[in-house]
Amino acid sequence: MATIGNVICLTPRDSYVVDEPIRKKGLLGRLERSIGPFVRSPGIGFPYLIGFLRKNGVLPGTTRIVVQHDKIEGPTPFEEILRDKVDLGRGDHDVLFVTAYTNSAREAYRRAREARAAYAAAGKRLTVVFGGSHASAMPDEGTRHGHIDAAVTGEGEWAATALLNDIKEDRPVQPVYRAAFDRIRERGTLALDMGIWDGLTNRPHQILSSTTFARGCKLDCHFCAVFLTNGPTVRNRDVADVADEVLSQGPRYTRETIDRIGPGVYNTFLRTMVKMPVIGPRYGDRLISLIGPGYSEKFFFWDDNLYNAAGSFRALCEAIRPLGRPWAAELTIDLAEKPELLKLARESGCTDLFLGIESVSQAAIDGLDKWSNDTQSMNEMVKRVHDAGINVMGAFVFGLDGDDPSCFDRTLEFIYETGIDFLVANIIQPYPGTGTFKDAVAGNVFLPWAHCPPSSDVAMDYNWPLFDGAHVLIRPKGMTVDQLQEGYYYFLREAYSLTGILRRYRGQAHELHRAASHLMRNYMVSRYGMIKTAHAIKRKGAKPVGMAGAATDEKVLVAPGFPALRGVADPRAPEPL
Repeated sequence: MATIGNVICLTPRDSYVVDEPIRKKGLLGRLERSIGPFVRSPGIGFPYLIGFLRKNGVLPGTTRIVVQHDKIEGPTPFEEILRDKVDLGRGDHDVLFVTAYTNSAREAYRRAREARAAYAAAGKRLTVVFGGSHASAMPDEGTRHGHIDAAVTGEGEWAATALLNDIKEDRPVQPVYRAAFDRIRERGTLALDMGIWDGLTNRPHQILSSTTFARGCKLDCHFCAVFLTNGPTVRNRDVADVADEVLSQGPRYTRETIDRIGPGVYNTFLRTMVKMPVIGPRYGDRLISLIGPGYSEKFFFWDDNLYNAAGSFRALCEAIRPLGRPWAAELTIDLAEKPELLKLARESGCTDLFLGIESVSQAAIDGLDKWSNDTQSMNEMVKRVHDAGINVMGAFVFGLDGDDPSCFDRTLEFIYETGIDFLVANIIQPYPGTGTFKDAVAGNVFLPWAHCPPSSDVAMDYNWPLFDGAHVLIRPKGMTVDQLQEGYYYFLREAYSLTGILRRYRGQAHELHRAASHLMRNYMVSRYGMIKTAHAIKRKGAKPVGMAGAATDEKVLVAPGFPALRGVADPRAPEPL
């Protein structure tokens, strides 16, 4: 029987960061580069996986858990990971789990090959396993091209269990491990181990407290891949488990124990403020909850849609209301059709909701099969959320059937009129496995650069780094390629300009605290929180083309991070992460 000595959990970087890194300037950028990020969310997939495997005895206490998060720590060479994090003397077999979205699949494959080479040089057996949304959509790609040994799909905790049991029993590893989507409803089924992030070399001062209530979504939108990753049915967890997970994450210190806090800029400032007369007794606990090391007071639901049914949503809010902690989530706008649920959400701590508004065109919405959205009532729905005291981050998609060059200005008018607090925008993407992808294949409407370039150092079925929401990959019907690409940049630049941010402010001019919070949060979102938006803002000199509907020359399309693409895709040689 084999003994698993180390399990490595690797999160690779995204394509934008790899191919065209943005150097973070200014005070915040310099501070983060010198002393590390203040608050970040490393993710929740690996904590659930490791928590489950530990709880059920699949991984014994002798197995070392190693985390490598390239988005936070940088692309550490595997020779250094083996030297500084891995204990090669443990066991006779190690396992590398890699998780990736579609646009980071190329880097996942690169890192997997690097790990194989490092382990071969060290003379120890390694099995490379690929999971996450891209693995669920393309489970055979990595093994077919020789990058990985196996993929896990479906309910990942159970699929990984089957794989690890095969390794421990010296059975051949299968190329794909699938598990049914039906096993999380009973209390105590899942286990969350956020403590694994303590192993990060450059651990954020605070980690965003996180949990999930359900997997799956009541919708089956044409462009969405949630059904591949989280299943075609909705499975709710026990609400007491959710409350327990939130309670397990929080600041590590109190006013009474603040002297035990470690060194560092953030900690020195916090300790000084907490120990000051007047300020400490009055605001000390609040300061610790906001900037103390450990986990953030505010928590986030990682559900793709937190509102799948009124009864279960009500039960959840009732369970977390006694915690007295603020929270945010992503859900469908039809929650606003039930004002009593909006009120309950706010009373339970909800401060921010991520709403998939998608489009101001009903024809475009109808093409998505998103029955929860009605553009005629959207203004009223957003107003109801705001009236409940909840901020809105609106998500929009451009390039849908029914969109024309006027869609960018019409969407800007909508967000200014409704006062949407934050926003994220994408160009329609043919993510593998979705209806949009199948239509693109059947209609042969992929643009040349969507295919894997011959110069790529990693074999892939498509040019996955461009599948990031910021590139035109399929030919739009209502405008030219240039109109869509440059209109997208135009929209983000306008919405996140100082004027655009101020036009979306819903408070009064004399409410200085509220105004400052609105400006700072929008600045952080646009420059630090969303890399795609930061790239769009960076293109200050680019003029939107064809905004009046005039035809444009499609011979040249400039994609960020790549040279002009003339006729066929010829991006520059990929750089190491």
